[in-house]
Amino acid sequence: MEVSWTNTRESLKNFAKTLICRKCGNKPVNPVSYTSCGHFFCSHCIDNSKCYQCGIPVRISEIRSDHTILSLLRDCDVIANVIEENNLWSALVDTRNILQNEDALPADIQNTISKECSVVNYLLKNNIKNINKSNPMGETPLHIACIKGQKEIVKILLEIGADPNTKDNANWSPLQESINLGHYEICELLLKAGAFTNSPGIENRTALHEAVINNKVEEVKLLLQYNANKEVYDQYGKKPIDYCYSDEMKETLLNMNVSSINTETEYELNSIFDQTFYNNNLIVYLSNLSEINKELFERVVAKHKIKFIRTYKPCVTHIIVEVNEQNIADLTYDIMLALLNGKWLLTSEWVSVSLELPNIREAELELFEVSGCPTLEVPKRARENEEYQNPRLFSRCSFFLSLQANVVYRIGDINLTKEKVIKLIKAGDGIILNREPNPEDIKNLKQYIPFHVAHNPHHPLYKCTHYIIYPAETSEPLIIYNMPHLRSLPLLWLIESIEKFTLLNPSYIGL
Repeated sequence: MEVSWTNTRESLKNFAKTLICRKCGNKPVNPVSYTSCGHFFCSHCIDNSKCYQCGIPVRISEIRSDHTILSLLRDCDVIANVIEENNLWSALVDTRNILQNEDALPADIQNTISKECSVVNYLLKNNIKNINKSNPMGETPLHIACIKGQKEIVKILLEIGADPNTKDNANWSPLQESINLGHYEICELLLKAGAFTNSPGIENRTALHEAVINNKVEEVKLLLQYNANKEVYDQYGKKPIDYCYSDEMKETLLNMNVSSINTETEYELNSIFDQTFYNNNLIVYLSNLSEINKELFERVVAKHKIKFIRTYKPCVTHIIVEVNEQNIADLTYDIMLALLNGKWLLTSEWVSVSLELPNIREAELELFEVSGCPTLEVPKRARENEEYQNPRLFSRCSFFLSLQANVVYRIGDINLTKEKVIKLIKAGDGIILNREPNPEDIKNLKQYIPFHVAHNPHHPLYKCTHYIIYPAETSEPLIIYNMPHLRSLPLLWLIESIEKFTLLNPSYIGL
């Protein structure tokens, strides 16, 4: 009995249709595909600037020989030979209808891409690492696309790795720009990509502040769905609700609870920090490590090709320290710099575990994070403050140091010079004054509320922006200022504030 293979022929032809070149309509010759979108063509049909099927801009480096498609083509030929289907690849598809399929982009999107994607096309043709490169105003391509309301460009940029949390020179993020301009759909794209809702911008205002100021009710609802904080304060001590001027906005803020969308779970905080700079961006500094752990670390460097430096610099991303049985590290000068800069503080156990792992990314960093130094939770709180782009500890604070340049001051087990104290203050974004401030002059200046006390109007340093620091072990200055905007405090207060990562209430040290 002769086998007709009717069903097999039909199925094979239908499958073969999915394998044809989407430009010429024939069996692909030396099939190649784009890694960006996955569409494949004959090697001679490929376009080096954009995908013929979907219009997405591409680079030459994204073109790859597609061995999977080649194998499928060969398998089809084997089956066709068995069932004697000699015309399998003949006129399977009318080339005029090739792009009329579910994978093709709508005409309006293709037009948008062709007209507005010059910046994306440029980036893709050049170095993808520059996707977050900023112009002289600090604006990235994502900023510019958000400002212009180019939704499809924003979508493309996010898909190819643009950071939704970059800041321009005015300290505005793409989300804040989009909120301010009322680009609702772009805001939604940014939030889905992991944009921070509570990151302070100009004058420490968040996106929610901006939405309320501009009376953008729908944008406010969207932000609240993504856990925007209604109780956050700007540099004038005002919450978003303090800027309401419409009943609808006030009702929205009062009655709408933060929604159930869990951005941390859904987006892993945009892989938020991708375990913070692993591999190429991982720069390690060893602080007072034992000789045994130093030797182990050298093996880790050789195995995983990570970078390390021998003296602390701001470019450091992770600091490795020794801890006691309670996972507590002694406070050192290096650790204070790490806290002020928001670096990862990891225990030496990370070194031995990393040596055993085939891929250093497999290490869960939080398992090795120092618990305290010695105050509990401070390393994590300081790191998260930096990762969420909050102002640093001494932001908006100015300091005059009544210290001698050639004297070593001892606080606990730490020896400090005036130069080292200056470095600490600058690491916390504080300002160094060369002259002792005049309280009457300061009184007439515009008053700001430092970020780290803005949540507590009853804090004794709530309005204090100027400090005179004097050494505690010598005699006190002739004049001790205890004014709302100017305080004279000992060097001990400064160190305790860093240790606890807060502008310490002076009463805690008996003042």
